[in-house]
Amino acid sequence: MEKFFLKSKHWQLFFILFCLMFVFQVSIFIQVAENRGIDFFGLQTVAFMLCFLSWFYFLITGLNKKIENQNLRINTKYLWIPIVFPILYLTVLLSIFPLGFSISSKGNSDANPMWLLIIFPVHLLSMFCIFFLMYKAAKTIKIAELQKPVSFVDFAGEFFLLWFFPIGVWFLQPKINKLAQ
Repeated sequence: MEKFFLKSKHWQLFFILFCLMFVFQVSIFIQVAENRGIDFFGLQTVAFMLCFLSWFYFLITGLNKKIENQNLRINTKYLWIPIVFPILYLTVLLSIFPLGFSISSKGNSDANPMWLLIIFPVHLLSMFCIFFLMYKAAKTIKIAELQKPVSFVDFAGEFFLLWFFPIGVWFLQPKINKLAQ
């Protein structure tokens, strides 16, 4: 799997990540338009997030092997935690609220305020995990490219390209392919 994410062309990765998300959104729109309810929304969302976060994981572990200086390598021992946590969070959240919930300023809400007190910090932690993976992936790309210590200023471009992945994959993946050879 690592080889696939490191050696795939930019258009293949775009097709898998962006088009997978687009197909899921269209299927959800069709299900709602036909008043069938949302059958596979949770499964589709979790599948997309698993693919998306796997890309970061295999970027970090694969390019980490290309870094010659052992002191510059990223520690991948507990890298599975920021990947598993958002997936578990989404799975649990979509099991509890399969159709989502709405919060209204008029006072009527589908969600119990106690749930919101629990969901809010867990959601922030999940977002932190995703940004942490983006940070580590961007740093790994730049260290593998330069083979020297880097600061955030050096890899900020890669970080934002990972953040806006539908655009960033077109610029980053050719660089990743070159580094992975």
